[in-house]
Amino acid sequence: MDNAAAYVDGYGVRSRPLREILSLLTRGSQPIEVLIARTATPRRVVEELLRSLGEDLTENKHGHRIRPELTAGYRTRFALDELEPADARAGGDARASGDARAGADGLAASRVGGGADSGVELDALGRLIAAAPAPRRDLDHVAATAATLARRAAWLTSTYDLAGRRVLFVGDHDLTSVALARRQPGVEITVVDLDERTLAYIDATARSEGLSIRTLFGDLRFTLPPAAREWADLVLTDPPYTPEGVGLFLGRALAGLGDRKNGVVVVAYGHSRLHPMLGFQVQQSMQQFGVVFEAILPAFNRYDGAQAVGSASDLYVCAPTSRTWKVLERAVESFGTRIYTHGTQSVESTAAVELGPAATVIGDATAAGSPGARRLGLRSLFTGSDYLRDLGDNADVAVDLTADPGPLLLRALLAVTARKVRFVVPVDHPDVSTPGARAALASLVAPKYRLTFPPPATAGRPRGATGTESGGYEVVHADLVDAGDGDGEADARVGADGPLRPPASDVAARWLLERAHGRIGNVLREGVIRAAARDGRTLSKNDARALVRAQVGTVDLDTLDLAAIETPRARLERVLQAVRAPRAAPAPAPQNPNHGQD
Repeated sequence: MDNAAAYVDGYGVRSRPLREILSLLTRGSQPIEVLIARTATPRRVVEELLRSLGEDLTENKHGHRIRPELTAGYRTRFALDELEPADARAGGDARASGDARAGADGLAASRVGGGADSGVELDALGRLIAAAPAPRRDLDHVAATAATLARRAAWLTSTYDLAGRRVLFVGDHDLTSVALARRQPGVEITVVDLDERTLAYIDATARSEGLSIRTLFGDLRFTLPPAAREWADLVLTDPPYTPEGVGLFLGRALAGLGDRKNGVVVVAYGHSRLHPMLGFQVQQSMQQFGVVFEAILPAFNRYDGAQAVGSASDLYVCAPTSRTWKVLERAVESFGTRIYTHGTQSVESTAAVELGPAATVIGDATAAGSPGARRLGLRSLFTGSDYLRDLGDNADVAVDLTADPGPLLLRALLAVTARKVRFVVPVDHPDVSTPGARAALASLVAPKYRLTFPPPATAGRPRGATGTESGGYEVVHADLVDAGDGDGEADARVGADGPLRPPASDVAARWLLERAHGRIGNVLREGVIRAAARDGRTLSKNDARALVRAQVGTVDLDTLDLAAIETPRARLERVLQAVRAPRAAPAPAPQNPNHGQD
């Protein structure tokens, strides 16, 4: 049985047909031709599975079967009672695609692999969608229907073996991750998204329902977060419907596959039947990665909106080939950053901005009067660069965030450490446009930067008021706060009674805010040790680690394994609040009463 288990496990998420073969073999004698036909499995694979069974398999004139006295053990070991009959699954794909075309929200479509409680499931998903953050047009958000979420989850669980496996969502405004986690509690899920609201909503839902969903911030135009790379067994994405958007998201999805042999990428994409050339261009962009389309399920996904494509899209099942891994890195970086159909990041956008003199420019802007300025791309904010840190007296860094949909200002504040930094943002940037948002951002980064915002009268201008294509820009100034911790990188602040030292908690918080690409747990541990040393105390690494874990609490312990740059804002805020919370100094170690006595 162990040999068979090892063989089945070697097929990863694709092991379901092998389990179906085992199920058939526990019911009675089966000719090999029947095993092949009823599970759509190649003869070579069937023969190898039969050999792995060894003496547990018997053969007679009717075919092969597992010894009757071992049947119960096999059904338990391989969870065979959870499977649909193989002959039922044989029509599964046809039912899935047929039902998808039966109606926009036809209940039959949601019952692929479902049960009698599908109506309850749809109601729960409807409430989930209704309470979700509103779609953002500039990010090409269109909400999928509740029936689509149920249909996706049902199809995934009835087609692949997901129990104990990892599923990555490359973008998930649709909330399919929640639908899948509810249906298959044994799956481990990671969601990567640009929209902080979506990440916070999924995170809160997962915590309240006890679902195994981890959220990561990621701007897929630049890279996939490190914690999601080479991680998944299966990836699902519903990207922007442009050739650039579909190609880029598919590339990031492939980079997230940890199982390169059996891994699968499922892509939702639709185009108007009036414009077949657009569909052809998108498929060409996908083919650059050397993937094979194992299936295309027509009109599988339905939306509340997207009427230009009939409020529907197809489901592409993509499998990598040996060519994929040879071309992936080069192909994925060929799509650029303008991938959406609307807004300043759209394919048609040509917005540009000119900055004043600067020693270092990050982004696409030009620096007037600084022909020798060092230039970095926005991608460096996420991948890291030694040039992001400049503590020289003449350091002057300018960051072009004119195409920032909202979350990049915080990421840039985390990634860049310099005495003076200018961040150029749209006038309606969510972190700048209201006093409350300004205060929240300033408080979050206070141990590191002192922020100066444009006057409210100008910051409140509606988009387009200045006559520029994007509606005008404002500059947020960040001045590095004097560390005051004796590290030699900045002078201590001086008050009436002498140098002012920040509290130890701010020293640890600042250590994290300046090291956005390191693991939060490791960075905070070193920051706590440094803060203790400043106050004349010695703290071991183990003690510092225990202190950090106690500060953060069990709810956010998994955050300690992430880097700050990939941590969703809501979770990062909780960690920083916990670290900066006032606390009593650790009690001194108890003295041995016999110490120093004979």
